Amino acid sequence: MQIPRFYLGIYLLFQLFASPSLLADDNSLTVKFTDPDIVMVKPEKWLKKPIMYGNWAKGADIALTLDQHLYPTFLPMIKNYAKQNSLDIAVREGTCGTSEGLINKKQVDVAGYCCPPSLTDRLPGLEFHTIGIAALAILVNPNNPVNNLSAKQVRDIFSGKITNWNQIEPAPGYKRLNLPIRPVGRLHCKTRPGHWRSILDNEDEFSPSLVEVGQISNMITVVAEYKGAVGYEVLWNLTRFHEHGKPKTVSIDNVSPNDSAAIAKGKYPFYRVDNITTWRTSHLAKLKAKKLVNYIIEKSTDTNDVFALISVTSLRKNGWKFKGNELIGEP
Repeated sequence: MQIPRFYLGIYLLFQLFASPSLLADDNSLTVKFTDPDIVMVKPEKWLKKPIMYGNWAKGADIALTLDQHLYPTFLPMIKNYAKQNSLDIAVREGTCGTSEGLINKKQVDVAGYCCPPSLTDRLPGLEFHTIGIAALAILVNPNNPVNNLSAKQVRDIFSGKITNWNQIEPAPGYKRLNLPIRPVGRLHCKTRPGHWRSILDNEDEFSPSLVEVGQISNMITVVAEYKGAVGYEVLWNLTRFHEHGKPKTVSIDNVSPNDSAAIAKGKYPFYRVDNITTWRTSHLAKLKAKKLVNYIIEKSTDTNDVFALISVTSLRKNGWKFKGNELIGEP
């Protein structure tokens, strides 16, 4: 089913209230996935357009772009695959927006995203393949006595309903911290569901006192240095940017973001979904690109302590919903 851009807003509202499978738990109205059956309408000229690499990928066998989360994770793997198979693979680092732009311009065979696709990402002939999910850890200052929050408390903190740490029960043996809460947000990929939008679905729902940062490293620095701060980030980025500070992760409803087994069972509410694309349209599809994507998915396991990625294999075993290779719903 193809849908014009004009109707996307209306359709999204309909899905929000009519499709419980797309909603987060605890009665919040946060959309975590979009409908894979809804595809954007594109003009005939676009449909017939072939893939034409930019100058950065001229002469390559495969061209792909990866967001800033996937790029450092999978670049060594891709380089190894290229060497083993005598391939020239051009890889460009960017953001989900970079991937969206290059896919829409048909300048790459493969694009990587740290989010589920938005409705406008669903282009004719494009397939999404889920690599895995990564817990979005809620971060506090290392000297904060709080070790556990409920999902509702997290949402109340970021919305401004809870404004002081003395409203939160500290860990046993510690006194309540009488200090204003300073929520910190990095509101990337606003059009895509999931990620921070699983906390609060719209930037306007966040507290007026939100400190908005643009870089991952800034998020880590602010939370690590200010005792009243609270933020969020995936565990792999805490490892990557450890020199910027060491904030503390808290459990959510007594489930740690480090508990891969519990996350695989759907017991942790906040996470990113890493996706990668291929083309299925005959004049765009490339077998070499498809094999590369299959290799990346096969090599992505939840046993890797560094990347903290929950694999597709674990998600399927625990009843997560898929359409083809794309994750579209929780257990």
